[in-house]
Amino acid sequence: MNQPPLVGHTLRSHYHITRLLGSGGFGDTYLAQDLDLPGKPYCVVKHLKPKSNDPAVLPIAKGLFDREAQILYQLGNKSEQIPKLFAHFEENGEFYLVQEFVDGHDLTKEIIPGQIKPENVVCKLLKDILEVLAVVHQRNVIHRDIKPQNLMRRKSDGKIVLIDFGAVKEIGTLLINSQGQTSVSVAIGSPGYMPNEQANGRPRFASNVYAVGMMGIQALTGFLPHQLQEDPDTGELIWRDYAQVSDELGEVLDKMVRDHFSQRYQTASAALQAFMPIIELPTPVVATPPTIPPVPPNQSPTIPLSQLKVSSASPAVTIPSVEPVWRWGP
Repeated sequence: MNQPPLVGHTLRSHYHITRLLGSGGFGDTYLAQDLDLPGKPYCVVKHLKPKSNDPAVLPIAKGLFDREAQILYQLGNKSEQIPKLFAHFEENGEFYLVQEFVDGHDLTKEIIPGQIKPENVVCKLLKDILEVLAVVHQRNVIHRDIKPQNLMRRKSDGKIVLIDFGAVKEIGTLLINSQGQTSVSVAIGSPGYMPNEQANGRPRFASNVYAVGMMGIQALTGFLPHQLQEDPDTGELIWRDYAQVSDELGEVLDKMVRDHFSQRYQTASAALQAFMPIIELPTPVVATPPTIPPVPPNQSPTIPLSQLKVSSASPAVTIPSVEPVWRWGP
């Protein structure tokens, strides 16, 4: 088996690459050690490579790279729950980011298909996510790929860390047409967590609110986003009959995932404010389990509620295997 190209190399006589964490269409992510600091602590080195080798692409990629590095630097200094940017540099026409290593697990280890979470656990989780996202929105930044894989539970303190801010995707999707003009593909995000306006290349702060709401619904129902049906007349999600949820929380989540962005909470701060009264309420008692309406034949089969398992405790904190390449920690 061929060894990854940078393993064993030292960049800038500073960052010694120890192993590959992940690969994808946008480049490679490596675990490295900072040789200049006591104890040689770990960091993450991301090697970014535009798909096109055309020289016209490189200046655009460089501009995107510098802009993203500036955003990451500002956000990392603003919040301890956003990975810090240690360095960014270019060598031989290729770009590198050096960032804080997040020791922990992502939320796919907590929001698990087929398992439902109690309402109080879901409220606390969404509150923690929205608090971090509010900092991002206050800096006038829209995170374009909110999903469980991009939210880490840090091992040292159990706090949520938001990762993967997306310029690497812009660089990776740079295209050049027959007239030599450079452009960026518009749809950046993940199906199921990406609302219509974002899929059309026009993300808003409310697009992030939608994604967080979808995670809450996923945790309450045990269903993946694509397993949920939509009302054919309104386009709104049908999910409440699958969940044991209070009217208060149900109404907040309904507003978070409205089909049209104008009907959602417009920022993470606004959604967070709506959550606070619910968190202060006592845990609701549900007398009878909800009934599940039949699934139309053209829908993917869903998991019967009787087969879902309730898990109130978070799993043990471990470092999972890496899935997407552009993660701030393995």
